[in-house]
Amino acid sequence: MIARMRCHLLGWLLVSLTLGACSQAHHAPILSAALPPPPEPAVRHSSRIWLDLGAGVQATQCVTPESKRQLCFRDVDYALARALEGALWTSFPAVQRLGRFDAAAEGDYVLRLELGVEPLPPGANGPGWAAAARGRWQLLRDGRVIVGENLESRSRADFAYGSALAAGAAEVLDAVAIHIAGSVNGLPESRPVPARPLPPVIAEPWQPPGRTVAAK
Repeated sequence: MIARMRCHLLGWLLVSLTLGACSQAHHAPILSAALPPPPEPAVRHSSRIWLDLGAGVQATQCVTPESKRQLCFRDVDYALARALEGALWTSFPAVQRLGRFDAAAEGDYVLRLELGVEPLPPGANGPGWAAAARGRWQLLRDGRVIVGENLESRSRADFAYGSALAAGAAEVLDAVAIHIAGSVNGLPESRPVPARPLPPVIAEPWQPPGRTVAAK
């Protein structure tokens, strides 16, 4: 009985400490900003593109700068996937995130991406805090790398430390998505799908109900 009470007490203490630690952290849920139109030129590709967000694209990414409380960027993977979908949709017949049980079919494109988000303290770039993203990406087809880059981006340096940096993180994720789309959307399509002729359409001028055309 006493041992059981000790176990309950220990469990309650651990939960209390965990909740207390979480309550001391800043949480910054990321919402994708309004993206500009996808970059041109956009080549019409014949196969879908899968978004393979690697282990480095965690849903929640927490950082503790020196002398500051922990800051947790939340929904990083969702915001990045949504930004990429908005930047790639004009060039591919489908843009889909690669899940655990999904498999790319022959001829499909796979955009493999690793990306981390972190806060940057005030400095030469501005009086406030900024958000930065660093990572790398590759575009593959049938296991062969077509193109890839290491990249980084940083937001405006005029945010207060804490949840306000979510807006800065959204800026860099959107910037990364637009940059990748600029490199991918214009790639030539080596396996174009032949155009299928559509049937003719017979059309007549529309007339409001009850109205007839005057005879000439």
